[in-house]
Amino acid sequence: MSNPALRKKLASLSFSEKIKILEKLRRRSLAIAAAGLRPSKTKSSK
Repeated sequence: MSNPALRKKLASLSFSEKIKILEKLRRRSLAIAAAGLRPSKTKSSK
């Protein structure tokens, strides 16, 4: 799906549908980080 088409599709979704997508992406990101495939986000003091 092209970028403009994807943007139109996402813009047409209801707010609750967008929240469901965000929750799904967050769970996936946490699962990847927990599996050690991606370092977890931590703030380092410099």
